[in-house]
Amino acid sequence: DCNVDDHIAVTSTGAFVGNADDLNHQRREFEKRRASLQQTGTRSAHLTFQRIGDRFGRWSEDYLHQCSKEIVAEAKRHDCTHIAFEDLEQIRDRISDDKKFQQWAFSELQEQTGHKAELAGIVVETVDPSYTSQQCSKCGCTLEENRDGQQFQCLDCSYAVNADYNAAKNIARKLALKHQRGQKSPAGGAFCQYALKSGTMTVNATDVAS
Repeated sequence: DCNVDDHIAVTSTGAFVGNADDLNHQRREFEKRRASLQQTGTRSAHLTFQRIGDRFGRWSEDYLHQCSKEIVAEAKRHDCTHIAFEDLEQIRDRISDDKKFQQWAFSELQEQTGHKAELAGIVVETVDPSYTSQQCSKCGCTLEENRDGQQFQCLDCSYAVNADYNAAKNIARKLALKHQRGQKSPAGGAFCQYALKSGTMTVNATDVAS
């Protein structure tokens, strides 16, 4: 599960990766400096703007490089054959703040993860993001009121957990179900389990995580 606040990514195995707030803070500081230099309007200010822009770009890419490296390492630790992300094309409307930058960050993270995963023999795929934030990964109850910021508490079964971790389990389950229902992965074979903090969950049409 990728985020614009708090952690950059959270996995179904319970790993909390990176700090989206720090990434956003660094971007805002760069934007403030850029606005000030643009107001100055001198050639020196323009050259300084280019220099700090290049520096921020390199820093951002390296930060996401470290995050993608951690995601793949987590997948390898749990002997995962796949990594699932939400489909970027379908989550753009959910990104209300700093839209262009966040879309770039999500895309860059997925791309870097894809490159590293391929080298590790792991397949990266995307799933439909619908209701991953509202659905309970324990009982399947889907209500918008289940989530309150970073806290998730199911109004049906009272399951309470970090909201992004809950969403990550739902994303993993969606990919497992997609393959269990007969769709084959590029690596070949049906895929029907996903990794949790401890062990794996085998899915069928009605299973949810515990």
